[in-house]
Amino acid sequence: MKKWFKENWKMFFLGLVIVVMRVALTFTKAHDDLTIQIEWGKWMYDQNSVRGLYNNNIWGGLWPNHPPLISWLYFEAYKIHSLLMWYMSSLGNFIALHRLAPTKFLWFFNFIKWFGGTKLKNTVYPFGVVVVLKQIMVMADFCIAWIIYKICKKNKVNWKKYVLAYLLLPFSWFLSAVWGQSNQLSFLFLIVSFILLTTKRSIWSPLFYAIAINLKPDCIFLIPLFLFIWIKQKQSWKNLFLGTLLAGIFSLWTVSWFLVDGKLLNLLSLLKTRLNTGDGLLTLNAYNFWYIFYPFPSKMALDSMLYLWIPAKIWGYFFWILITGFSFKLIKNKKIENIFLTIFMTSFGGWLFMTGMHERYAFIALVSLLFYSIYQKIYFKYFIVLSTIYFLSMFFVFPLPEFLNGVIIIFNWGNQLVPRILSLINIFVFINIFIRESKKVKN
Repeated sequence: MKKWFKENWKMFFLGLVIVVMRVALTFTKAHDDLTIQIEWGKWMYDQNSVRGLYNNNIWGGLWPNHPPLISWLYFEAYKIHSLLMWYMSSLGNFIALHRLAPTKFLWFFNFIKWFGGTKLKNTVYPFGVVVVLKQIMVMADFCIAWIIYKICKKNKVNWKKYVLAYLLLPFSWFLSAVWGQSNQLSFLFLIVSFILLTTKRSIWSPLFYAIAINLKPDCIFLIPLFLFIWIKQKQSWKNLFLGTLLAGIFSLWTVSWFLVDGKLLNLLSLLKTRLNTGDGLLTLNAYNFWYIFYPFPSKMALDSMLYLWIPAKIWGYFFWILITGFSFKLIKNKKIENIFLTIFMTSFGGWLFMTGMHERYAFIALVSLLFYSIYQKIYFKYFIVLSTIYFLSMFFVFPLPEFLNGVIIIFNWGNQLVPRILSLINIFVFINIFIRESKKVKN
């Protein structure tokens, strides 16, 4: 142990700094998304049950529009917070009752008060629950970093470059530790699902995919690619059937937690309405093709607008199908690197041209490109460019720290000229990668 520490002390302390930084960032202010989710969690916690969440119509913010599995996590965040409060309060009482210099622990007592205190916004909520939710996403972040590390070690590649790029670049820590979105948690299960496609344990792959969808439904657009890779990998049809059956049973089981009257079909019908949150806009701050013409929010348009007599939404699906079809050609062998490439091509290409996209939906593509750059180092520079633009798009929506609000003024100048230029860069980089890979297919 002493020898290992002597040889790796620099990386040890850097890792410690990264962990401390991530944890510290979870104490930043809450985005409105989190306060809405915490209101749902509070309702379940007050009821001591998840049953009836989607049936309730009285909310300070939005009605629950997230899948049952991730909604259950909001309930668990409250229970974790309650348990932490019990432990900290017990420790505080022990210090006070046994006169263990309580005045020297005033910082600890103040922290307990703050961690259990409430803030008034959409609802009265303990700020400590925000921290718990964010730290769950941070844990998913570190799990993804571990997968990057394992892939690098397997391919005898310098893991420090790729792991540190993922952990230190702002696109990841801003999304999880600052914003508290669940994209990392969903991606974790999604990428494990695709990795399992290359192993003899493929029967578990559909289950992991189902978990990913139940956490963040945006990855549902990769299903055609998933099935094609399954065929290309010559995996067992029996495993596909059993795995899909297992995934279906798991999904219905999570839905059944929320039943009120015991009628599953009624709840599924309700969920179809509740989870359909699309408001018909061309883009929702996604720096993609549509943003160039209709920068959000200064100039918005509906996806029902006709272009050459065809609605924009249909054009989006058309280009997604074309790009997905092209991605199929990239699966020429059983190499896992091709899977990472096709995930990037399909998800980023779809994100660029489909309507109603949020900026966060590009996360799957970005990290998949990072995975692919482990095998093809030339793509690392593309990852840096795209991940930087991704961060800037998030910062434009949720500027933190607030003293950097001047950046927002620059982004709003000239009818949002800067974001539109960044959108063009996103398209240019994608086309560049598309052309490079097209040449490989021809060869």
